[in-house]
Amino acid sequence: MKQTLEKRIILFSFVILSMTILANTCIDIAVFRKDFIQEKLLRSQSLGTALKSNIEKVLALGLEIRDINGLTDKCRELVQSDPEIAYCVITDKDSKPIFTSETFYATLDFSAAEKGPSESDTKDLRAIVINTPKGVYHNTATPVRSFDGKPVAVIHLGFPQSTIDQKLHGIIVRSFLVLCVSFLISFALVVFFVKRSIVAPVSRILEGLTRISQGNFSAPIQELPIYELNELGANINIMSTALATRDAELRKSYEELSITHSQLQDSYIKLEKLSLDLEKSEELYKKLLEEAGDAIIILDNSETVIIANKMTEDFFGYPAAEVMGQHISSLLLMLRAENIPHLLQTFHSAFGEAYVADELSIINRQDKALIGRIHASSISFGDRNLLQVIIRDVTKEREILTNLEQSAAGLSRLNKMKDSFLGLASHELKTPLTVIMGYTELLLTDIREQLTETTAEMVQNIASAASRLDSIIKDMVDVSMIDQKRLDLKLEPVDINALLEATIRELRFFFALRKQEITTDLDRSIPAIKGDQTRLMQLLSNVIGNAIKFTPDGGTITATTCLRQLMKSAQNTIINSNLSLNIEKKPQCYIEIIISDNGIGIDQEDQSRIFDKFYEAGSIEEHSSGKVAFKSRGAGLGLSIAKGVVEMHGGEIWVESPGYDPQTCPGSSFFILLPLNPLSGEGSLEFRDMHN
Repeated sequence: MKQTLEKRIILFSFVILSMTILANTCIDIAVFRKDFIQEKLLRSQSLGTALKSNIEKVLALGLEIRDINGLTDKCRELVQSDPEIAYCVITDKDSKPIFTSETFYATLDFSAAEKGPSESDTKDLRAIVINTPKGVYHNTATPVRSFDGKPVAVIHLGFPQSTIDQKLHGIIVRSFLVLCVSFLISFALVVFFVKRSIVAPVSRILEGLTRISQGNFSAPIQELPIYELNELGANINIMSTALATRDAELRKSYEELSITHSQLQDSYIKLEKLSLDLEKSEELYKKLLEEAGDAIIILDNSETVIIANKMTEDFFGYPAAEVMGQHISSLLLMLRAENIPHLLQTFHSAFGEAYVADELSIINRQDKALIGRIHASSISFGDRNLLQVIIRDVTKEREILTNLEQSAAGLSRLNKMKDSFLGLASHELKTPLTVIMGYTELLLTDIREQLTETTAEMVQNIASAASRLDSIIKDMVDVSMIDQKRLDLKLEPVDINALLEATIRELRFFFALRKQEITTDLDRSIPAIKGDQTRLMQLLSNVIGNAIKFTPDGGTITATTCLRQLMKSAQNTIINSNLSLNIEKKPQCYIEIIISDNGIGIDQEDQSRIFDKFYEAGSIEEHSSGKVAFKSRGAGLGLSIAKGVVEMHGGEIWVESPGYDPQTCPGSSFFILLPLNPLSGEGSLEFRDMHN
């Protein structure tokens, strides 16, 4: 194949080069011949025009052309001036020669030559060919006119065909030499290219394939200069690697087959032993079936009970002998089961499914109502399809579940009573407390001078206690309204940074009292959000106040704000530091507020309950400076109100702390997320920082 491909390519190249160069040479010769004839014609035309001009000057003097002397000499001089011009003949208006450069040409007939191209036709001169005994001549005719414009003679100039043939012969010889040289060089280059770029790579590929066919996969085909052939070689190498791998796998499989054959012989010996063990296992299975803690019955294809264990007797109250042989419908009627058609459909469908679960309510032989959980699964026994039905007694579990539901309903009722109590208590306490606060304010302002110092101090303590009680009542009202979802929000654009700074200014007295430092790291690029400014300030006051309360004297509290883009989904889940992933997430912009402190921290168990009503964690006495405002324990409503305000704005709040330790003070951080638009709905969140 190698020799055939090489010969075909070389032969094809030879034919193409030969035809191309030969055609180009023929065209060049034809063009040269035409150009050479045109050149000679132009030369003859030019000489004839010059002679015509001289003759017409003489004719203008009134002489006849026959009377002009020396025209014969003029014709001879003109022929001698250009060796390639053969003759010069002047004929009269009847085409008869009157002057010739040589007497031989006087016998020629120039009548046809005078009908050639006109004098003004210089675009494409065409000579009239005249055949003579001396050969073929190309003739040009130049008309001569008298002073009045009448034609009186024609000047004929001609050059022989042999001149053109001699010129063409030389050109053909040179073209042939150039043709041969060009052909040899081109053909040599083609042969070199074919051998180097096609035949040699193909030979290397063929050698590689020969090695592969002989089972030698370790000698890959080296890189080839042609892209397509190189890709072919690379693919052949891949095929060779795959064949080598396949060959190794076949050898390995053969060895494994031999080993398997030996193992099969051993397995046959063991099979006989397993057969004996199987008989023992069957006996064990029967024992396990009898000793199972659940009632188990086996149904055949006709839904007839063929096996019933001992627990079936305890559950149904009937001996196993009476249960076996019963159709499942007869058994259910005997047990006075509820919804028998549905149960029959369940057992029927279980034959075609791997597992079916349902519930069974019966009255056994002792007239005791029982509830059983059915687990039916289809099993194969030889060519028979059986149904195994396991019935677990869940009567006591159902009773416990019923009791739990009743307890949950009672707790819900108590929770509603608690909410009603909170609302009623806050409302009933508000009126007398207002009177107390009014009279104490009157005593401390208008009639202060009438009071003794001891009395004034006592009244001041009453006013402080009334103010604290008023704050607790307000918190109770807020908690009640939040629980009943009756807390209305007045939505307006709120600058969170400005609101946070205003909250810090209001609490600066307490920072100074505890000698605590407050630092802020506020993102000034965050936009305003829609929210209730009063409630948001209440939220920030409660969270920052909580940080002041549980941070030692001289401690540090940090407030940070930033803009985050969170993934929000329709599925609502509890958010924490490891926010869960949910489906149908949509990005939404949130403002994140972080209030961090280096206080006593919060225990892990308390972190899940710290936002509950009336729940407060930690021991303030262990770190407080002894001021009354922060030494007494609160009502445990501040963080609950904060959580309610955040959730009503469509956000989330949670706390993170390493734990409770008043010695090392690990601190805690409260995270608050508020959406730019609280009307965007509820859902679970996943962090994705907008600046990342």
